[in-house]
Amino acid sequence: MMFQESMVIPSLYTREDQELIERWIKHSAMGMQRDDLNDANRVAEIALSSVQGRLPQGISIREDGSPVIGRKTWHSQVPMRNDLLFPTHLLDINWDDSQPGFSWPESYYATLYPGYNVYVVTISQGSGDSNGYYDLAIGSFKVEDPAEIEAKASQVVQAWWQSQHQGVRKCGWKELLKCGQINAEMALRLRDEVWNKVVNP
Repeated sequence: MMFQESMVIPSLYTREDQELIERWIKHSAMGMQRDDLNDANRVAEIALSSVQGRLPQGISIREDGSPVIGRKTWHSQVPMRNDLLFPTHLLDINWDDSQPGFSWPESYYATLYPGYNVYVVTISQGSGDSNGYYDLAIGSFKVEDPAEIEAKASQVVQAWWQSQHQGVRKCGWKELLKCGQINAEMALRLRDEVWNKVVNP
């Protein structure tokens, strides 16, 4: 079993959570499988429960002019997680503006899962249109030194962008909305390495 019970409060994860997390970690090592993202969504929701208010909100307008908030909140099955899981903000980007006032933001976080000694990297969008879910876990990494978090998280983020570029022919994101653990210089370099590679003849 991957779970190290001696290193974490036993009630931090339910038995179902443990099975889910272990299954996701095992399968995520093989890359994102677009045909079944349910586990990736559930792992992301465990990580992001305490920062729901900071995640992108999709807003649409009804015919009568009243707004509709697209993102739905969820309740943690284990309330103490909100005091023990601390998502680290990596960066926020805007993929594009489909029309004035309508952008496609995506927020990135890395959260340490106590007991597994693994950081889980997540993306959050203001709509479930792209992937069928608002939040997804896109990869994980381990570090010995906290100073390595930026570099390791950057690799996971870049791999996600690469999969978007190659898998669904997504164009490079248009705007860096907010920096976190990944600074502007690093974010722009990672983007350029994915979308602006110079091909030598």
